[in-house]
Amino acid sequence: MDISEQYITISEAARRAEISRAAMRKHLKVGRVLSKDGKIEVVSFNSWLASKQDRYQNIELLQSGIIPCGESSPIFATRQEAELYKASYEARLRQIEYDKELETVVKVEDVVSALSLQLSAIRTRLLAIPAEMAPQIFNCKTVAETQGKMHQLMVRALEELSEDERWIQQLQERENNLLESTTERAET
Repeated sequence: MDISEQYITISEAARRAEISRAAMRKHLKVGRVLSKDGKIEVVSFNSWLASKQDRYQNIELLQSGIIPCGESSPIFATRQEAELYKASYEARLRQIEYDKELETVVKVEDVVSALSLQLSAIRTRLLAIPAEMAPQIFNCKTVAETQGKMHQLMVRALEELSEDERWIQQLQERENNLLESTTERAET
């Protein structure tokens, strides 16, 4: 291999990499690509270009939901990035565990269960309204009187639902437990 095949110009390297000459100079300056006498070493350039293309391919795969594996295609560009991601992930796990201890987070199943109970109570009460209204509305003589009775019965049903003692009591107990645990932790 003669000397002309070992080196290429910055313009040629930029053309092959599909970037500007200024961008190519930046890569030279930070040492991603090696040069000699203003010309770029072909071996160094090809190695850099292959790693750049692998990185872009990995990004596209990650965005599509496919995680590449194998030593030739790492997910992270550097080990430092991988360690930073791992440390961040472990910190998030510790934060979730801490939040569970403080009871500042709840399980989705608990919320669904409580909400299902409330919706069931609402449904039952609303389905009972026609049977309750029928005898009272039957005796009404005018549209205004019928509307008034219906409005009165609807308001009473909604008030009953909003005064559900069990639900309010559960919420108050949960708030009290949260306050007690928070003050205990603050004292220790």
